[in-house]
Amino acid sequence: MPNPLDAPDAVAAAAEPLEELLDDNNHVSIIELFPVVPVTGMTSGHDWMNGVAQALDDATGGRHQVGTPVVPLESPQAWRDVLRGQVTAGIMQPACRYADPDLRTPAEIRRAGELADGIADLIEAHLGPVRASGDVGYLNRSYIWWRNVLLVTDEWATILHLALAD
Repeated sequence: MPNPLDAPDAVAAAAEPLEELLDDNNHVSIIELFPVVPVTGMTSGHDWMNGVAQALDDATGGRHQVGTPVVPLESPQAWRDVLRGQVTAGIMQPACRYADPDLRTPAEIRRAGELADGIADLIEAHLGPVRASGDVGYLNRSYIWWRNVLLVTDEWATILHLALAD
């Protein structure tokens, strides 16, 4: 198993081709992981996901108090659908931001889905299978659009950050 702490750098490298495919003249796509933190002792109690999200924000040097609850996704693996959906049919796909559906060909959209699946596999290769995931409402930078998804395995947690910037 690869070193879990290397996951953010590995994802950054793997995301470059996908980000380039999703970029257009006006927007830059961002797909990255927050630093990885151990979850020992943080996976119990009513608001345990908020505690994990707060630990991740603290690990990034953030100064945010996680005030809105982390909203659990319908299944632990739903985060994979979020990632794939955003790059193939969601706002990260340039054809969805503009009236011109020809901004991406079907082959490019299929390639975006394949690259997203590869990134998801890479994350789980580094951290282990995701057993809980949820939407995190806070953000530490300004973007046109963003989505933060908490990923928790048996031993590790991180946040998958998806964004569009000018």
